[in-house]
Amino acid sequence: MAVDGRSAPCERTEPLGLVEPCAFGPAGGETFALVGDSHANALRSAFAVAAQDLGRRGYALTRNGCPFVRDGRAVPEPTFSQCATFKQQVPQWLARHPEVTTVFVIGLPRNAASQDPGNWLAAWQAFPASVKRLVVLRDTPELREDTLACVDAAAETPGSSCAVDRATALAPDPAVTAAQQRGAPLIDLSRYFCDERRCFPVIGGVRAYQDLTHVTPQFAYTLGPYLADELRRLG
Repeated sequence: MAVDGRSAPCERTEPLGLVEPCAFGPAGGETFALVGDSHANALRSAFAVAAQDLGRRGYALTRNGCPFVRDGRAVPEPTFSQCATFKQQVPQWLARHPEVTTVFVIGLPRNAASQDPGNWLAAWQAFPASVKRLVVLRDTPELREDTLACVDAAAETPGSSCAVDRATALAPDPAVTAAQQRGAPLIDLSRYFCDERRCFPVIGGVRAYQDLTHVTPQFAYTLGPYLADELRRLG
């Protein structure tokens, strides 16, 4: 199995409290932010490739285990309070950077305390008026517990022999429903992971997952041109 070692670095910029932005893409063009938990950070390489292609500047505003929802799931302190603080400070950072006119959000749904789409809608209301457009990404497909062991053990074609049933991999994402209720644009990258029946852990010779839910930087990099096409479609 060939492995693509590419990923896209970013540059740490001035923080605001727990918000530690990481910048990528050329300065001077349209500016956006990628907001969310580790699933957002896992797709940063795709956004960096798209930003370079489109001449846009991006900032990753992410925190592990902390999706941008009003009510996060209960976790031990100080992690719970730090996540709450981070979610308060993200809109503050955006307000200080009015050049950021578009925000992309993605996160792992089960890291939210409630699966009610209102949990997402309430959080998005905190974005400042300088954010003219909110774009929601459907969360990426999820593997089974035994999928990566299957990939490691497979002598040939691990992508197909270790594939996961689409209905299992693509659980409902309340953020999608919230986007529909808000009338926000939606990007669904699942067709680059799945066909009509199955979702694949190895795609195009590249290992797509580093664990059950997180995309590898190498595979995210390969998604960059397709994400750029999605962004062109949005205008």
